Amino acid sequence: MAALTFAVDRLAAATVLTCHGALVAASAMQLETALSQVLLRPEPRIVIDLAEVTAIDCTGVMMLRVTAGIALEQGGSLVLAMPAPPVVHTLREGGTLSTIQTYRTLESALAADPRGLVTDAEAAGQTATTPWPMNSDRRRSA
Repeated sequence: MAALTFAVDRLAAATVLTCHGALVAASAMQLETALSQVLLRPEPRIVIDLAEVTAIDCTGVMMLRVTAGIALEQGGSLVLAMPAPPVVHTLREGGTLSTIQTYRTLESALAADPRGLVTDAEAAGQTATTPWPMNSDRRRSA
């Protein structure tokens, strides 16, 4: 199982889940258990601190999107804070930057400060991808 640890802090402005490790299929259930408890509160406001998340896959992204939808249905919200460039790349590729507010800092996420949002254009610039190597070391023989 992939390692994922987290801490839960209940603040006046929101419940902050600080994650450490990889948020991938093998570890997503750990976070889902904690999130389901937070969602029991009325109008849940959840901030997920991704600063120490080293990787996220499509399962992790989908879990965040579903949880954000549930929070919204209950009159609350789920936002993300401080994702590292590889995580931003996966969030962007999965279309999540346009559906879940993602902030550069925890402070801006707690304050819901729009100046702190990671924009899709900014994410595209900071996570420029390199093309897959196409057997560059092999020569085509005639």
